[in-house]
Amino acid sequence: MTAGRVTHVTSPAERRRRYAALREAMSGAGLDALVIYARGDEFVRGRVQYVSDIFTWAGWAIVVLPAKADPVFVVDPLFGLGRAAILDWIADLRMTQAPGEEIAGILSDLGIGSGSIGLVGMADIAPVGHFREMEAASPNATWSDATDLFDDVRSVKSQEEIDAFYETSAILRTVFKGLEAEIRPGVMESDVLAEAHKMCRQYACVDGIALMGRPPFNTFTPGTDGVIERDDVIVIDLEWGGPSGYWVELRRVFSFGPPSDAAKRFWDTRVESFAACVEAMKAGNSSNDILAARDRVYARYGQDAEGIINYTAHGIGLDSLEPPWVPGKERRLLENMVINLHPNVRFADPQEGLALGGISIADNVLVGRDGGIRMTDAVDEWIVLQP
Repeated sequence: MTAGRVTHVTSPAERRRRYAALREAMSGAGLDALVIYARGDEFVRGRVQYVSDIFTWAGWAIVVLPAKADPVFVVDPLFGLGRAAILDWIADLRMTQAPGEEIAGILSDLGIGSGSIGLVGMADIAPVGHFREMEAASPNATWSDATDLFDDVRSVKSQEEIDAFYETSAILRTVFKGLEAEIRPGVMESDVLAEAHKMCRQYACVDGIALMGRPPFNTFTPGTDGVIERDDVIVIDLEWGGPSGYWVELRRVFSFGPPSDAAKRFWDTRVESFAACVEAMKAGNSSNDILAARDRVYARYGQDAEGIINYTAHGIGLDSLEPPWVPGKERRLLENMVINLHPNVRFADPQEGLALGGISIADNVLVGRDGGIRMTDAVDEWIVLQP
């Protein structure tokens, strides 16, 4: 049988770095262990992947990371242990239908059944029933929410992680170039996006979505049976975790001739606001400074985004959404954070929104000492195709 690489494997030095950083944070918070929860979707599976390289597609998974002992991996029968067994970060692999009892037993065996335990995921995805089981089975333990503690550690990326982002960016650039031959009048949306999925999978991306919008821009979809027309503006959004699992969200705009004057004016404001947000991604700034930079540009053109709670920017990594959330979860920007940027805007005229609202830009940005660094496209171009 032909052998192949099933998943990305993080270097031993990077593993040591992550565990050391997490344990330092645990020490500062007086924690004896972290119980790290994940769920098999693109928003929170990365927490367990970060400390194990175990990539889950379904169900729940947990890593118990003690301050002074080896970690333990626990998973439900839906996902099982097959994928975990091919990796060597964690030797102790367990499957259970009773996670509360299992975790309590692990803590007891480690001698910290009466210790201070941080639950990563308490703030968002750890099931209430599981937590009640843990509390009942380990009544002498002191539990606290360690979600932010964990996410703040992983928000600053190492060079190995940054290189993984660049790998995903290179793949998506290649996929977008290939799609230029597929976008033609008379072709169904679903056929174009099926090619995007095919190419991303061929380049070993682990998971992702491909979406398209055309006027009227009611929403982006995963591809309808609607047919692309010669006078369309076509906006494609690719959001993929590359072979390493590191995500990039990248968006591009296409047409079969030069954009209309109205579309060109709006596109120019999008380019200007995006550049202003990138400039604001300077180490030491607040993540909310991104919104202020966006709004200064909007004010010049009579635009605004007041009250919009959809994210203009958010952290990204092994999960497609990590802190900070902009707006919603403010953080001081630190060098080597990676932020995905896609500024939102409001249309006072609903008809103008339907005509232009999908015209937008998205890309990853690396937080630097002097401002943000674009990680995929150095400049934004409206791509004019031959019909």
